[in-house]
Amino acid sequence: MYVRVNMLAGDPARLNEGTRYLTGTVRPHVEAQHGNRGLAYLTNSELGTCIIASYWDSADTMTASEQAVQVSRKELTELIRGTATVEHFQVPVFVRRARPNPGAGARVTGVEVSPDNVGALVDEFRNTAVPSLMETPGLCSAQLMADPTSGRCTSVITWEDTEALRASRAPSAALRASILAVTHAQLRSVEEYRLEFSSVREGDTRSLIERDIEMWNARDREAMLASTDLHRYEVEMPGGPRLLGREAAEAGWAWLEAFPDNRLQTAAIHADSRGGVWEGRFIGTHTGTLRGPSGEIPATGRSLNARCCAVYEFEEGKEISYHLYFDQADLSEQLGITPGGA
Repeated sequence: MYVRVNMLAGDPARLNEGTRYLTGTVRPHVEAQHGNRGLAYLTNSELGTCIIASYWDSADTMTASEQAVQVSRKELTELIRGTATVEHFQVPVFVRRARPNPGAGARVTGVEVSPDNVGALVDEFRNTAVPSLMETPGLCSAQLMADPTSGRCTSVITWEDTEALRASRAPSAALRASILAVTHAQLRSVEEYRLEFSSVREGDTRSLIERDIEMWNARDREAMLASTDLHRYEVEMPGGPRLLGREAAEAGWAWLEAFPDNRLQTAAIHADSRGGVWEGRFIGTHTGTLRGPSGEIPATGRSLNARCCAVYEFEEGKEISYHLYFDQADLSEQLGITPGGA
């Protein structure tokens, strides 16, 4: 995996405006690029600094996307009245104990080592830092970015909240000093940020399915649309016709209107190189009209806790088909709908 790191510094008072532009305009555009594996956005509102990291399947897809993102980078920099620097890295180490949520704390550490010692630094981070971090309360993820040519490397460690981030400072300092001594690396910077969002996936189909469930629970329509190949996307649901394209991608939102408080709860995920199966429950309260091909079901006010199963298929990191299965009789019974009453 590869990453382009954009570091911007501007007017703190204009950072929120920049965030709105990034999430509403830049993010969907970048995530729709071939080979993209998602974005991570970190901010320090007091200093007016931010990091936008876009992740890619290969160096070629990262390079090919450069022209597409140049304009938006320039517009964002002007919007916050700031400056921008760009770095490119490989990502030899990327591990997660839990996906970090918005509001998570992140520590970004920059070091420099002799190009001949980059491999040793990677090994030390993977074999010493990661096991130690995994035992630390509140850890979400750890990654190391490396440029083998220059020897510049950056680690990004995320914690579930700012309290966990603060609590980790002392043990992280000791671990950092030990690794720097062993690898003869020079410390360049230690910075702390707030995670605004992360859509980064590790690339396997299981992580793609996990991300789809998380986007649904977060009501992130734009990200869900960006994660599908709308030219080929097809959806099948019980009682409904086969849907294609954007109509297919938006079909599920009828359930959000009918069950505004709903959430998906995962029981199991079974995945292979092509796709996978998600098993879980749909939990919510029927407070809105459920519209579907068989008609409309007015709000009943009843709670629903229904078992369901979805079959996914992916190609080049994009979702191309989604087949949903659930027990229609069980749904009708829980909602108190008599036969023919819908």
